[in-house]
Amino acid sequence: MTDRPEQVQRRMAGLDEIGQVVGALRAIAAAQASATRGMGGAIATYSATIASALGTIVAAAGPAPAPRGPGLLLVVGAAQGFSGAYPARIAEALRDLGDHGAGVVAVGRRTVAMLEDSGCALQWSADLPGHPAGVPALAGEIADRLIGLSAAFPGPIRALLGAPRAERGAELRRMFPPDPDGSDTAAALPLTTMPLTDLMTGLLQEALFAAVALALMQGMAAEAEARVEAMARAQTNLRARRTEVEQSYLRARQEQMTTEVIELTVARVRA
Repeated sequence: MTDRPEQVQRRMAGLDEIGQVVGALRAIAAAQASATRGMGGAIATYSATIASALGTIVAAAGPAPAPRGPGLLLVVGAAQGFSGAYPARIAEALRDLGDHGAGVVAVGRRTVAMLEDSGCALQWSADLPGHPAGVPALAGEIADRLIGLSAAFPGPIRALLGAPRAERGAELRRMFPPDPDGSDTAAALPLTTMPLTDLMTGLLQEALFAAVALALMQGMAAEAEARVEAMARAQTNLRARRTEVEQSYLRARQEQMTTEVIELTVARVRA
């Protein structure tokens, strides 16, 4: 039996309300993606400055010996839902790495839950901040945790995060030790006001902090962009569904009018 026009209208109103919520979520995600990309540029500049200073010292004094071992892996996942397959994509990328023996540190409540459900042993975990302004504090905490875990998991520190929207998938990058920046190997040792070892240690810690902050920013941007795409798909589906409901309303209205005409005709005949 065909629904009455009033019932169909209520369904259309419900779809319109859902559409407004989806539109708001898409706008919020787009704003967050833009903000994180902008702040990520500032962190990248800071990271390049630290790398340049390190390059100058390393060129003059020689590189510090790099510890051997599986190292540590920072997984930057998804904090919220409504981002399609993005959280699962990050978790799947970690599984594809296999049993690498590295200590895993993960951020992003939704991805952390997926990793724990799959039996992944996490050395430490946290949620991502709700706003890019909270990234520096979290990056400092993560850097401290990584330094503390480095004795148990010697080796490089890498990050696994969502790739830019154009690339999709996940990206694996080395964060520490930092890559050489191509400084002149014949550079003279600069004048310093502290012992060279202390200066090197401080710069290496700052380089790790900058790398973690940049990974967090880019991971948050990738999640926000995934949410924008998911909400765009939801809006497309809602528009298609509303078109179907509108057609149902027209049919229900036509049937109601036909029924009313028949009833009026029967009433006149009986009269």
